[in-house]
Amino acid sequence: MPPRSSLGAKDPEERRRRILAAAVEVLKEKGFAGARIADVAAAAGTSPALVVYHFKTLDAALAAAVGTVEDAFYDDLERLVPPRATALDRLRLIGELGSDTGPAVGNWALWMEVWVRALRDAQTRALRRALDARWRQTLREVIDAGIAEGTFTCADPQATAVRLAALMDGLAVQVSLHDPDVPEERMPGLWLEAAAAELGLPPEDVTGRARRRRTPRAATA
Repeated sequence: MPPRSSLGAKDPEERRRRILAAAVEVLKEKGFAGARIADVAAAAGTSPALVVYHFKTLDAALAAAVGTVEDAFYDDLERLVPPRATALDRLRLIGELGSDTGPAVGNWALWMEVWVRALRDAQTRALRRALDARWRQTLREVIDAGIAEGTFTCADPQATAVRLAALMDGLAVQVSLHDPDVPEERMPGLWLEAAAAELGLPPEDVTGRARRRRTPRAATA
């Protein structure tokens, strides 16, 4: 990975942003196990001491980097919701953005790194719980809104949110591993069809107008 241009000492916010962006790239390239502070510093065009100054530890820098990827997804979601959007519009958008290959919920290559590390690391487990809680809450809010509108039928909204979140994760793993039975272009439709079944809708009502929205994102490793 070529080093970025050096940052001046008087650019603390820009330096922090660049360190986080560099940490995302290092994570995608080397994973949690292979990442080093020196790698992040070199990619950001700064020094290891300044990475430590901003984030104290490598784990803290990497956790913050994953958080920025998640934030990018939710920012996209809010930005792309059309005026007067219904719950069904939001559900379709979630299916499209969540199936994208960039920083969706989260960048899927990064998410797999988080899952593996969370098996043995308490700090990463806490990060995983927080990110999953945010994702499930986003789905739950859409489900509740659809029920209030009279569009969705759902006996247990929380259980449905958990199942749909887990399905998105599982499909993303298969897409990331290039499973021939789950090509990337099928992922939005598969997820939206399952959402329709969960919410008492004909599949065509959910998938009929679904379109892939490509936003400027770096593809996963």
